[in-house]
Amino acid sequence: MQERRNSVKEALAQGQTQLGLWCSLGSALVTEVMAGSGCDWLLIDAEHSPNDLLSVVAQLQAVGADDVEACVRLPEDNPTLVKQFMDAGARSLMIPNVKTAEQARQIVASARYAPEGVRGFSVGHRANRFGRVKDYHANAPRNQMLILQIECKEGVANASQIAAVEGVDVLFVGPGDLSTNMGAMHNAGADHVQQAIGSVLKAAQDAGKAAGILAPMQADAERYIADGFTFVAVGADLGLVARGSDALIAHFRKG
Repeated sequence: MQERRNSVKEALAQGQTQLGLWCSLGSALVTEVMAGSGCDWLLIDAEHSPNDLLSVVAQLQAVGADDVEACVRLPEDNPTLVKQFMDAGARSLMIPNVKTAEQARQIVASARYAPEGVRGFSVGHRANRFGRVKDYHANAPRNQMLILQIECKEGVANASQIAAVEGVDVLFVGPGDLSTNMGAMHNAGADHVQQAIGSVLKAAQDAGKAAGILAPMQADAERYIADGFTFVAVGADLGLVARGSDALIAHFRKG
């Protein structure tokens, strides 16, 4: 048995834009609906959402039949969590608030087996189809994708060094935290925040890595894609349900 190729990782390496959707509601059924939309990837959020390891596994199972790459955002850069979620089948991980190249190197090491890293070894788990994927352990990095979030001034200042770390695939801007940490809460469009976002994009491009961003507003997403971001989240289940239901009721309440 062979592991399914990570087509998103391959497409990003060729400079192709990959569109994603955010899954925050903790529902396998909702995530399954989102996976059938035709998006290239989706993000199961375990940082700011009511998800745990078992609910994430249920969502990974729910989207398994779709041609979409399921990424998982961990709550922190904890090697134990990296091991647990990777063993559970989350091969594309997003790690929040990465500030330095040394932190990035430690994250890469936590995702790799010795001698390159420190990921704990288990013969059979969901990631290798319970021992059925031949040579999984030797070839695991081939289909793994590490997406490191830049969310503060220190991370922006060190973005070039972070992007240069071997094993880092994507630098991902979190506009909400970045703008908040730069004194512009709810205002990612502020000039100094936009300059920071642009510098992260340049750092990723200079290192030959992909740059990503969360942009649920269509105009923002189109602008960021035009600028060169290639790993772009263009919507979220929570926002689609909330705004859609708001608009529907408002329509019937008018007048």
